Amino acid sequence: MIRTSDLPDTFLGYRRADGTVGIRNHLAVIPSVVCANTVAQRVASLIPGAVAIPHPHGCAQVGDDVVLTEQVLAGAAANPNVGAALIVGLGCETCQANDVAGLARRLAPGRPIESFTIQEAGGSIKAIARGVELGKALMAQIAARPREPVPLGELILGARLGEADGVAGLRRDPAVVVAAGIALAAGATVIEAGTAGNDTEPADLIGFAQRPHARGRFAMKTPEHDAVSLSAMAAGGAQLCIFTTNLGSPLGNAIAPVVKVCADAGMVRKMEDNVDFSTASLVEGTATQDELGARLFELIVDVCNGRLTNAEIIGHQEFAIHRIGPTV
Repeated sequence: MIRTSDLPDTFLGYRRADGTVGIRNHLAVIPSVVCANTVAQRVASLIPGAVAIPHPHGCAQVGDDVVLTEQVLAGAAANPNVGAALIVGLGCETCQANDVAGLARRLAPGRPIESFTIQEAGGSIKAIARGVELGKALMAQIAARPREPVPLGELILGARLGEADGVAGLRRDPAVVVAAGIALAAGATVIEAGTAGNDTEPADLIGFAQRPHARGRFAMKTPEHDAVSLSAMAAGGAQLCIFTTNLGSPLGNAIAPVVKVCADAGMVRKMEDNVDFSTASLVEGTATQDELGARLFELIVDVCNGRLTNAEIIGHQEFAIHRIGPTV
């Protein structure tokens, strides 16, 4: 039996200039528009430790839609797991690279962030060369940053309850609730996404991809689209996400590690490559929610300390942005 008093209350993180703490030290190469995806991906592939965030947006978007795209991309660049960011645009899009970079700098003061466009570089090949030059310079600024012990209260934990989680009548996995409760008791922040009704009544509401304004429990309304929901929490500052999925989703995230939890014993066996934590023993009656919740919490801290999730090991780096209106 694990006692909560025996559980860790610190983790090893990367302290940023704005005071936030990351559990990863990424160089994020972020296209401001779909036309820059290939350049961003090529740049990231040529710099060890860099991650790209390709997406299909940024072109011909207007009004609230382009504002949302800028907000999500800037939020990703400002996530504490990102040590530095390089924003790559084409040059003629409505979602401009310098606008995204400017917003990211306001969200994360002191974060090394650069931006440029393919058109000003002189085409894709020259842009890749330019991006690698800038990216390597940015990586040099963050590569030697050490981990340091920090209080668990510095953690922002995202929680996504995936579709069809009602195994044995369980809508909310009790072990996840217990683990989240332990984190909250230690002063951490928990963002629950894609939830509604009584489940979120005790929580403060925040907008899509918005950062919590204090510590505690928050609810973020997101679409029932797992990749969009996970990306919104990462853009809102979550360093790590818990994703309950009894359908065996393999999704990860380019910025925030995703811990996959499954309560269906058959799906755990079928998708063992992708499931990080099984709560099937709770459904089977061979373990209690407190026991499993404490073990899940220990896994959360291990991931904060650098342990890779299955999605990270495999290379799942999905990222998706919500759309409000049609493209013009």
